[in-house]
Amino acid sequence: MFKSLGYKFLRSIIASTLSILALCLANSCSKNEAPPQKSASVTAEIKTQKLSSNNNSQDSAKTLFVPLSPEESGIKSKIEQIPNHPYSFFYNTGFEASGVAVGDIDRDGLPDLFLASSPGGNRLYRQVSPLKFEDITQGSGLENDNAWGRGASLIDIDNDGDLDIYVANYGQANSLYINEGPDSKGKITFTEKAKSAGIATSDASLMPSFCDYDMDGDLDLYLATNEYRLPPSLTPPDPKKMIGKDENGRPFLIPPYNMAFKLLVKKGPKGPMLKWDKIGRPDYLYQNNGDGTFTDVTKKAGIITDTGRGLSATWWDYNDDGLPDIYIGNDWGDRDYLYHNNGDGTFRDAIEEAVPYTTMFSMGADAGDLNNDGRTDFIIADMSGTTHYKRKISMGNMEASATEFMLKARPPQNMRNAVYYGTGTRRALESAYLVGMANSDWTWSVKIDDLNNDGLSDVFYTNGMEQNIREVEDGETINPTETQDLRKENNLVFQNKGNFKFAESGKDWGLDHFGFSLAAVNCDFDRDGDIDVFVMHRDEAPILYKNNTKNPGTLVKLNGTTNNRDGVGSKITIETDKETLTRTLNIARGYLSADESIAHFGVTNDTKIAKLTVKWPSGQSQEFENLVGGNLYEITEKIKDSEVNSSTPISKASFTLNPSLSATRHKEIIFDDFEKQPLLPNKLSQLGPGMAVGDLDGDNDDDLIMGGGAGSPTQVIINKGNGNFASPTPIKGSEQYEDMGVLLMDFDQDNDLDLFCVSGGVESSGPALQDRLYINDGNGNFSLNQKIKISADTDSGGPVSCADVDRDGDLDLFIGSRVVPGKYPTSTKSRLLINNKGSFIESESALPSSVSELGMVTGSTFTDLNNDGWQDLIISIEWGPLTYLENENGKFVNKTKEAKLSEITGWWNGVTSADLDQDGDMDLIATNFGLNTKYHTSADHPVLLYYGKFGTEEMRLVEAEYENGQLFPVRGKSCSTRAIPQLADRFNTFHSFALAELNEIYSPKEMDQTQKFSIVELNSGVFINDGEGKFEFKELPKIAQLAPGFGIVAEDLDGDNITDLFIAQNFHWPQPETGRMSGGMSVILKGNGDGSFNSAWPQESGIIVPDDAKSVCLSDFNGDSFPDLVISSNDGPLRGFLSVDKGQKKNYTVTLKGSIQNTQGIGAKIMAIFSDNSKVTKEIKAGSGYLSQSSNKLNFSANSKELIKFNIIWPTGETTEHPIDGVEKNLIFEQPEA
Repeated sequence: MFKSLGYKFLRSIIASTLSILALCLANSCSKNEAPPQKSASVTAEIKTQKLSSNNNSQDSAKTLFVPLSPEESGIKSKIEQIPNHPYSFFYNTGFEASGVAVGDIDRDGLPDLFLASSPGGNRLYRQVSPLKFEDITQGSGLENDNAWGRGASLIDIDNDGDLDIYVANYGQANSLYINEGPDSKGKITFTEKAKSAGIATSDASLMPSFCDYDMDGDLDLYLATNEYRLPPSLTPPDPKKMIGKDENGRPFLIPPYNMAFKLLVKKGPKGPMLKWDKIGRPDYLYQNNGDGTFTDVTKKAGIITDTGRGLSATWWDYNDDGLPDIYIGNDWGDRDYLYHNNGDGTFRDAIEEAVPYTTMFSMGADAGDLNNDGRTDFIIADMSGTTHYKRKISMGNMEASATEFMLKARPPQNMRNAVYYGTGTRRALESAYLVGMANSDWTWSVKIDDLNNDGLSDVFYTNGMEQNIREVEDGETINPTETQDLRKENNLVFQNKGNFKFAESGKDWGLDHFGFSLAAVNCDFDRDGDIDVFVMHRDEAPILYKNNTKNPGTLVKLNGTTNNRDGVGSKITIETDKETLTRTLNIARGYLSADESIAHFGVTNDTKIAKLTVKWPSGQSQEFENLVGGNLYEITEKIKDSEVNSSTPISKASFTLNPSLSATRHKEIIFDDFEKQPLLPNKLSQLGPGMAVGDLDGDNDDDLIMGGGAGSPTQVIINKGNGNFASPTPIKGSEQYEDMGVLLMDFDQDNDLDLFCVSGGVESSGPALQDRLYINDGNGNFSLNQKIKISADTDSGGPVSCADVDRDGDLDLFIGSRVVPGKYPTSTKSRLLINNKGSFIESESALPSSVSELGMVTGSTFTDLNNDGWQDLIISIEWGPLTYLENENGKFVNKTKEAKLSEITGWWNGVTSADLDQDGDMDLIATNFGLNTKYHTSADHPVLLYYGKFGTEEMRLVEAEYENGQLFPVRGKSCSTRAIPQLADRFNTFHSFALAELNEIYSPKEMDQTQKFSIVELNSGVFINDGEGKFEFKELPKIAQLAPGFGIVAEDLDGDNITDLFIAQNFHWPQPETGRMSGGMSVILKGNGDGSFNSAWPQESGIIVPDDAKSVCLSDFNGDSFPDLVISSNDGPLRGFLSVDKGQKKNYTVTLKGSIQNTQGIGAKIMAIFSDNSKVTKEIKAGSGYLSQSSNKLNFSANSKELIKFNIIWPTGETTEHPIDGVEKNLIFEQPEA
């Protein structure tokens, strides 16, 4: 950082003058055979150069990319094993990789290549003509044959206009090569100055990552390290040689052991025992002083000096606040870090609040905009196999220690890639399974770039390893210095198809090299407007791939004046009439890979650019309008002091957090569901809580009930007015139950709401599963029912809903059976309790006998689907369809098949109804497990579950799914053999088990004796009612499929008289091998009025729910006539969101006052009639969605047209009409007396 403002101002003036001079002279400084150009124009701020096209090469090439041979490219370096090298013990680890960096070292318009030394000396390749290189290392001062170079970067570290080189060396001092420019003979030379610069770090250095984090105009350095590996002569360690004692007699590790281990003192049978663990090394942060030196500010800046096995350090502005943050990817056994830039030179680790989970074996990473929303997304690779066989081989033994680490790490870790979508908030969405990139094999580098110039960023992965570690069975050992067979794998390319869809296109595009590939850089080497690819390999020469895209895209190069010379860290945005594309100039991208600081956009020469915006690291912006694609734009920073640190205004969100509920939590006592059913797919003990809304204390505003987990009480939460809630009050005696569905209705007909609780879970049996009724004293105080008769049961229940099913004026109950504890996936019968003069008696005849044992019921709702005035019943089933029971004069008839619902089986969680297409009948909305899980299904290839003994004494579960038409078990060898021991005798290797199909593992006799379950649909979606008793299924937008959906409400949330949806998302408790399914944040979907929906992203909606969200309720808590939301989460906080003031929008709140037997008017249908004869139809429900009961008060908007009247169909069939005077907004309508 420059100490003098005068010096910095002087520097900026000089730099500005030099930059403009360089622009004027640019055309006279090109190499022989430089890229052809049609025209160029120069202004003080922007230079335009037309890019050439590939019209000739595209026609002859068979693939998009064509590999150039070493003879064609001139790049002949090769990473080979040198058996007697001092660091030969690195072989078989992947750390013999050579880092690669790209940049225009001689500033002549064509980028050059630098290859780090491991293990044969650094190499600098100058591009002498398009895609033709020469080795200019000799005599340059870059030779360092004895070092083991890893990552490197080409950066203008001293801001003098040319690129310098920084190399991270393992176990030796890192190198900084200052570019001295050409000598008298024209040869570029370098001087090594790392020590004088203060960055000659000697450690297990891996990769430098440069960025101006303090925004003072120069580049700072984050240095990622890995682990310090001792040579074979020092391993295994000898305690006598590795432990010393200080002057006080305390033990310590002596060098070099202190670099590789940490000392632990543990209790032993005879006193303290010394143990040691293998560890990684701490990272370093160096601040650039602006005078050619750096200062170690690691601790001062808040970088955690804990140890880690770093494999990537990638700058990513995850919250889009304009400050560079950095993600640190660590290998197995260490957690990742995401350092949030506080803007004052310090950082804090924000990873737990920013992402739901991380990779376990974090490898290379990259940041880029995957969906063209202007926000930066992020991918970090793991090493999960792309086939069933590879995954089961690599998974290995799911030992208790590994499982415990996965679960207890914060955030939790999963054995798969992570694809994070930035939201412009503090939280990112995770989507790897949804987009199809969860598994990419043993990946090292990942690169995000638009490879085919279609305007969408594609993703390239490099793959391979020394050998398949699980193919080395128990008892075998590996000599780390011996040559091993390589685990060769294909490199992969995922073409971005838009809308969260990527298609693997490596073979079609010619980038599917089969080998052991490591570092890679993407760069338009020949300046023809498309991205070429350069890849390093083990035991092979690197490959340069020429891109043959026909039409050139657009390049943007920056010349900083007050900022770093190449604009590293700048955000560049191009707006066209079709899309907005954003790039951030990062250098360290992937694994041991540093790219050129030039932005590429797939905006071709037939596209008009409405605006090009550069936001420099300082916060200053420049805008250029009316440009054309297919050009190289070279932009020089113009000093505009008044614009420094300008920020983009953020639009007002629809909802804001209600702080009065933030301290209220649901609590669970963790129970081991897997002890009795070790192959259980998901935990069943953490599926609550249920939640209900109603006026509990008679003050005309809605209060809350939240069910308790086993060991914690159900809670009453009173609204003190204006949405300000009191601290919760526990219901005495409720803590012994696991509450699922909760329901508020006036059971004793005394004009207040009583509480019915359904007991569930699998922790207990017998009395702990008894459902209960609590009587309200009128002030929100509840006591256990002693007088009202309710048919008892001791089954594990789920949802509860009520309606007047026989139209006798009182309310009846439906209670869904969830599961038999310890016997998943079985359940007992669900129950319909008919209200007979205040007693609730189970009906043996109202439900058809064929559906009394419906399956595992997850959700239920009463609704009039055929507009006959009778309340029908819709039930959601796990491992089944939505079940439609049509009410025919008080008797239910199963119409599931006739309604075209029976074949759409899923893991349905919740269900509700609303008029989504404005045709006057009720449509259905159902939540499912979504598409962002390891499960994939279709009608032809369903996900299957078998329940039987499989030759054991206990009932066991076997999941199965298809791959390429073959049926395989979902679970791996170690899990399966622990549950079914005889499998170990038949499959004694991971290899044999991974190869076996399901019918080769389990005999036909065993399979014939099982119960079989299947699902064909995992999307959450809507079922559109055609008005004739049939439904058409439509998937909801992809953002709704990012995580399992549970609670759901359907209501007009933005005052446009069109029904919107809110879905509560995430599931934290699948079996450990699967990992959390929590990529979502809960979501609002805005209705279009035709049954389709658009996504409202978190920055727009204001909704951020990172928890294990379950029930959701809706009510106007603060009395502004707009609906508010409250969301519960399992073992987590209660989150309330208040609707933000909608300005002049007119809303009416309608409350029905029913008879003494149905005071809330449950089951009534309300139609708002407008001046153009259009209408909006809503129903009052009690018990809907997932374990939820929303308010009986309904909101209607009157904004664009005049509201004339309300028509009401009451639960008992009467109809009334209510004209509107336009003055009173809180309307109460009373049911006429019979």
